[in-house]
Amino acid sequence: MAPSLNTFRPMQAAARIGRTRYATRSRRGQAMVEFAAVLLPILLVVVGIIQFGLLLNANVTITNAAREGARAATIYVYSTAPGATRATNDVARCTDARTAATQAFGLLSTSAPNFTGSGSCSAGTDLNGDGLQDRWVNGDLTVSICARMAGANAPCPNSGDLASYCTQTEPEGCLVRVEVTYRSDIIVPLISALLETDSNGRFIQRAVATMVIN
Repeated sequence: MAPSLNTFRPMQAAARIGRTRYATRSRRGQAMVEFAAVLLPILLVVVGIIQFGLLLNANVTITNAAREGARAATIYVYSTAPGATRATNDVARCTDARTAATQAFGLLSTSAPNFTGSGSCSAGTDLNGDGLQDRWVNGDLTVSICARMAGANAPCPNSGDLASYCTQTEPEGCLVRVEVTYRSDIIVPLISALLETDSNGRFIQRAVATMVIN
């Protein structure tokens, strides 16, 4: 006896339902793969934008910090008390510059490994042998005093130009230069390959400000 039409119809309906479910699952699987393929580059771009934004913020911040440090150094009141010398005054000037610079750091870290140095400066270095100190290094902050500079990026003082050294007992009218170095953390490994980093993978940023001592 041949199967009736009523027998085939449920079988055909079940087959159509099975094909529909399979096609739906296939489309869903394809959509998930495409979504994952698109999402990863987008995430990398977004995280990269955030990383460069953090680096830009750090650069702006330390630039302002260097200016604040230089300003504090220019307005330092030179002490004429008994026993006070240019050496003791310049150490105090350097300490004031460091204090002002770190206070302008905002959300940036003022401690290692991003920024190093003690709370106060120590004796500086006599670069030309005249008995007067010309440069003070306190970790990642450097303060220099000179009589003149050949340009904004020229050394202060310039070892090849004796007239660039500030030889005054009271350095009023000389230049004070403050350099701040900061090591920013890199949160995106791929970006660190594009930037110059230190041995610990941190991006080194520097800012310099030069002003006239009042």
